[in-house]
Amino acid sequence: MTNSMKLLVSLLLTVSLKGVASFSCTETTSARSTSTSKKRDALRPTNTTVDRALHTLNLFSLPPKDDNYKLPGEALVRECWRWKDSKLGDGRDYFVPKPKALKAYQSLFLGMVIDVVYIDNNDDYSPVEVILSMPSSDSTVRLPIYSKFNTLFDHSETCSCTFEVVECVALSNCARFETIFILEEQQQQTNIYQRQNITQFTDIAGRYLTAYRLHQQVSSQRTKTSSLLERAGLTSWLDLPEAVDTQSNLDSNLSDKQCSEIINLAQRLLSMDGALKISSHLSLISGGLAPRPNRPDREVIFRPYSSRDAHILLQLKRTVEVISVADGEEDGLESGKRSINSRGRIKTLLDGALSAGKAARNEDIVPEIKQLKEYGSDGTPPRGVADVVAQAAIEKAIQPSVESCVARLTAMETADDITQLRQRVNEIASSIIQDSKDGANIAKMANELLHQPTILLREGKLPRSEIESVVKSIENELRSRLS
Repeated sequence: MTNSMKLLVSLLLTVSLKGVASFSCTETTSARSTSTSKKRDALRPTNTTVDRALHTLNLFSLPPKDDNYKLPGEALVRECWRWKDSKLGDGRDYFVPKPKALKAYQSLFLGMVIDVVYIDNNDDYSPVEVILSMPSSDSTVRLPIYSKFNTLFDHSETCSCTFEVVECVALSNCARFETIFILEEQQQQTNIYQRQNITQFTDIAGRYLTAYRLHQQVSSQRTKTSSLLERAGLTSWLDLPEAVDTQSNLDSNLSDKQCSEIINLAQRLLSMDGALKISSHLSLISGGLAPRPNRPDREVIFRPYSSRDAHILLQLKRTVEVISVADGEEDGLESGKRSINSRGRIKTLLDGALSAGKAARNEDIVPEIKQLKEYGSDGTPPRGVADVVAQAAIEKAIQPSVESCVARLTAMETADDITQLRQRVNEIASSIIQDSKDGANIAKMANELLHQPTILLREGKLPRSEIESVVKSIENELRSRLS
């Protein structure tokens, strides 16, 4: 990929995948979830909370191998790649999806509760550990964020920010191994510094959870001998959910070496957050325009007529079919545990990526790709020509798909707010109508006044904190018509 092409892709992504080696933070506060165990009662909430959860989108990717072995945790990174190849697919060009095995792997994350713990030192908050727990189990895992940090800190000086994994999917193919989470904040904070640093909290939570589960799988494999199927080389073609260790409980007695390995892996993982960045990333993958973590030295050339490159579309379709979501219709939505609007975000992301990949290969949408048709399915076009066509595909296919996807995700996050706003205003209007002889005009006026704030909410431009003032303003305007 040429420099101009790399620049174009980086602009679309807004910010590249990042590897975090330090997690210092200042001016943040947090709260404790009511679902946390008694072992965490020492964690104290420090802020006023609201009763609506906030959802964040996070992606964590296994990093490329370091052939010079200069980066920490390289041995474990390579073991993770080997485990992925053995249990979820071995990296062939025509990758065979394994939905049952992926579902088993995703079950390790779904419903997991993560506390990110901070020390409160005169309004200077420093992260010290991550606590992992599963509501169905009494066991917890405490992971220090720094390998040489003294874990015997005073819990009376700590606060925590708590998240639950409510959606999860793993994108595993010949070139990458990525896990996507929807993290639901258990008690949303109103403090401005907390809100400004929420992406750092979710990054710490997701990266340590991912590192712990991968380390757990690799450790389990270390103690087992190869099966007959593995020795015969047949596992790469079979979908074996039992190949993923889902029986091991959370281990609360990790050795110093195990903790160090998890910390190193957590810091090596690549991460991305937010609807725009993740949607752009997945759309570039679907369009055959994204770098390959498992093959960083392989040049990325846009080949819209290549059946090998287009195979990613089949992989994404199979991935959509195995998305794991907490509280399905049978137990969550009907019992009122979780709003229907808290589901389906990952499916929206992947559907948007599929649309982008198809559009990038559609001659009616991107007629410029016809310049590459003469090179067929297996031919490689000149890089200069491919880059020009790739730029057209990004502008005409990828970017519109990303914008549409982000708009849908924003609408999903604000749907409950819109319902609440309209319900409250309608109740006020009904009350006013009882005292008025002009009920029809009052109702019409209420709808007119609701129009603009509804649009702003749908576009994510009206903060939740301002909904109350909007309701008051509409009420005052309606009542003024009675005078």
